[in-house]
Parts: sequence; C-alpha cells; structure tokens
Amino acid sequence: MTTLKTISDHILDICENAVKSDGNKGYLIIIETEKYFRFCVSDNGRGMDKVEIDRALDPFFTTKKERKKKFGLGLSFLKYSVEKTNGYFKIISEKMKGTTVIAQFNLKNIDCQPIGDIPNTILNVLNMEQNFMWKITRFFKKEGYEIESEYLKNNFDLTKSKDLMLIKKYIVNLEKEIKEGL
Repeated sequence: MTTLKTISDHILDICENAVKSDGNKGYLIIIETEKYFRFCVSDNGRGMDKVEIDRALDPFFTTKKERKKKFGLGLSFLKYSVEKTNGYFKIISEKMKGTTVIAQFNLKNIDCQPIGDIPNTILNVLNMEQNFMWKITRFFKKEGYEIESEYLKNNFDLTKSKDLMLIKKYIVNLEKEIKEGL
C-alpha cells in the first residue's frame, strides 16, 4: 500500500478492496461541493459480518496473505482521516451480498487532506481488473457525468497507452465541463 496522502489515494485503496472482494461489479460515486467531498464505493463481493467489519477497522489486521507485515491501514486510516475533519464514515456490509464504504470529508477543516488527481484516479479504477465492471458517477456541485467500464472495455483496448490516453483526455474534459458548469 502506498502512503494515503490524498483523498484520491483513499478512493483507489477502497476500490482495490472492492476488486479483491470476489465480486465482479462495483459502483463508485463521487460528490464534491464547496463544503464537502464524499465518496461511496460498493461491491457485490463476499461482504462482512459485524466482527469482520470491526477487524477490518483494526490497523493491525489484514486479510492479505502475501504481506510480510500483518497490518492493513486502508480502512482504519480512511476512518481516522474522515473523522479528523469532522466528517462522516460508514461501512455497510452483508455476507455474500457485498460491502459499501461511505466517506465524507469536510473540505473546510484545516486537517482535510488534498483531494488529489480525480481524472487519474477514475482512470486507474476503470483499469484495475479486466473482469470487474465499474459504474462511476461523479458530481461537482450540481453537474455530473457517468462512466461505465464495460462500455470502455468493449470499445477500447485498455492495455494500449494510446487508448488509455484518449480515455484520460475524455475524463479530463468531463471534469473541466462540470467545474465550469457547461
């Protein structure tokens, strides 16, 4: 795990958890206003019960067997980072039905991390796993857009840098449009 310095880093980390959940479909919703930045990641994976949720929030617990060090800071650090801004954090999960993680940062709080690079974050999420399909919804104030990885994977070769650069340019343009209110 890389250092989680931005909110975008947290999004990538939680989306990676969704991909590794043994499901095949995920939803990422990003809502940004002047006051807050909220994201929600849902998957249709194996889910967790209450005990597993508590363990997932323990920084000294991980399910990743390939690690030499047995700790998983992703969820616990996200919760800490959100709470530091007087934000909102919640995990909703049901065994064999999936998990939803909701995080809302108070952007006006001095302890809020920078948002980071949303276009690159979205591109990385879309390209995490070939057999995992994402639906991403992004709002900035009252403007928004949606992207579905199934469409992209059926119409582009995500292993080719030319196609990835075209998709990134498209996402950057969508971001510009919603921020300028076009």
